[in-house]
Amino acid sequence: MEGFAFADLCYLAVNLPQEVNLYKFNGDFEGEIACIDRLLEWTIPMALRKRLEIERVFAAGLQMNYQTDDAAMLKGLRERYPQASQKTLDELIGMGNVDFIMKNGARYFENGALSNIFLTHSDYLNSTFAKEQEPASSDAEKPRDIRQEVCDLMQEEGGCAYRFEVEETLRVLPAFDRPGERIRLWFPYPVACATQSDIRLLSSSHPVQISDSSIRTAMIETAHVPETVYSVRFSYVNHAKYTVLDPDKVCGQQPDMPAYLCEQYPHIRFTPYVRAVAKEIAGDEKNPLLLARRVYDWIRDHVSYSYVRDYLYIENIPEFVMLNGYGDCGTMALVFITLCRCLGIPAKWQSGSAVRPDHIGSHDWAMFYIAPYGWLYCDPSYGNTSDPEKHAHYFGNLDPFRLVACNEFQVPFTPDKKYLRMDPYDNQSGEAEYATENLFFGQLESRRRVISAQKVDFHDFEC
Repeated sequence: MEGFAFADLCYLAVNLPQEVNLYKFNGDFEGEIACIDRLLEWTIPMALRKRLEIERVFAAGLQMNYQTDDAAMLKGLRERYPQASQKTLDELIGMGNVDFIMKNGARYFENGALSNIFLTHSDYLNSTFAKEQEPASSDAEKPRDIRQEVCDLMQEEGGCAYRFEVEETLRVLPAFDRPGERIRLWFPYPVACATQSDIRLLSSSHPVQISDSSIRTAMIETAHVPETVYSVRFSYVNHAKYTVLDPDKVCGQQPDMPAYLCEQYPHIRFTPYVRAVAKEIAGDEKNPLLLARRVYDWIRDHVSYSYVRDYLYIENIPEFVMLNGYGDCGTMALVFITLCRCLGIPAKWQSGSAVRPDHIGSHDWAMFYIAPYGWLYCDPSYGNTSDPEKHAHYFGNLDPFRLVACNEFQVPFTPDKKYLRMDPYDNQSGEAEYATENLFFGQLESRRRVISAQKVDFHDFEC
């Protein structure tokens, strides 16, 4: 989508014409695109034009992201569970969070749906087919959960800090090489914030331009050479403070923070359904800390963890989660943010990566403001557990195993992309584009690795 204006995202909240929806919900994406092209030739309101232009991107992208039919899904199931049948697949679909669309009358699953089934429904599959399990290890034999150890340490010492060195790489896949063409690549880069400091660029494959945006990036611009691995390496310190929360200490007068109490289209919307759920959650409670806790508990009780489709292809993320009963870390965080704002509690977004000594992966969470404590943290996905101590910890507190690259939601890059981003809401895997064409998921290989992780004295970095 050339010449994309970031502000146009708000038009996702505009309804589509009936004819477009008829093609869309019948899974006739070629017909939908043809219909959109015809309508774009008419004289129509600007808001509808923008909505149709975005929908055209959706229609093309969904066809690429949903290419697994029933036969391929069943084949994948049988590779691990030979006795699985069509009935097994239908039962899994009936349990929810198996993402599919209809294309020309046939069911097609999201390309990662099989992996998600193994992640979210392994207990059901193992019990149904009596798959042999490894003998249960004793507590003494179980590997240490470093994150839980650090959470315990935070309570004892008031916080914990780690210094990380991380390398990020991007590589254009050979089929999409354009030798000599100008290419720009945006890498997630640590943003200075209350929990992150001592940020240092250590090396890069090419000269970089580092932004000071709330979605911080290191940008490389150069003539593309096939097989090039573009890279940045940096270090930073993440320091997580432990806050003991007491509802009785909450101030009667809370600050007015319009920027974090408002709607932010297309996703943070106080729709009739959001307002109804928020009212049901709140009941007669007036204390903002307890209200936020009710929202947090509601997510645990009503939303199961699951991978979801690319955020680009969801029209209203919080409602998607609240209606379907499943979501990943970012979608859960947006539910928390939206419901809190709807109840008058300032709330905002943070994201980047979960970083441990042996692993790094994308992760999102939320922040909310309660006087006299100030900004507090909430990780609804890490807290989506039956473990009461872990659930309690991630309401108000985090851990130091994070890379914060995005301190706000839905913010343009600096400098901004010419084309629509793969993820216009945050940046965790990196983005790239040629001068004449965008690069999407499946055209670009993104990798991250932890070079080193060292515990440091928390009090040296305490704010």
